[in-house]
Amino acid sequence: MQAPVYRSLEAKSTLLGLAFPMEWMAVLFAGWMGTAVGAPNVGAGCGLGIYVLIRLVGYGHAEGHLQHWLLWRVRQARTQGRLSAAARVQRPRFPFGEYDRRGSPGLRGSP
Repeated sequence: MQAPVYRSLEAKSTLLGLAFPMEWMAVLFAGWMGTAVGAPNVGAGCGLGIYVLIRLVGYGHAEGHLQHWLLWRVRQARTQGRLSAAARVQRPRFPFGEYDRRGSPGLRGSP
């Protein structure tokens, strides 16, 4: 494709090895907090420490691994571990008759 707006899904979207903006938010927040409390050198040191920690944790994993892992954990916590739509439904199952599972012929005998 020769379109100037084409972007491959395999294109990297990192800044100095961290996924932008999610992983960088922790680094930038530490620097900002340091300047907010009046200790910019401490904030810069904490930001550098967080940067190194994130790089070490993500070493050997795919790009954006920490970002996807964190979003997965947030989703698990928000849904109390029930990730499928069938598990999250608040209605009780129909008490009368068989529960029909389509696509699994072994449950109700032969067709």
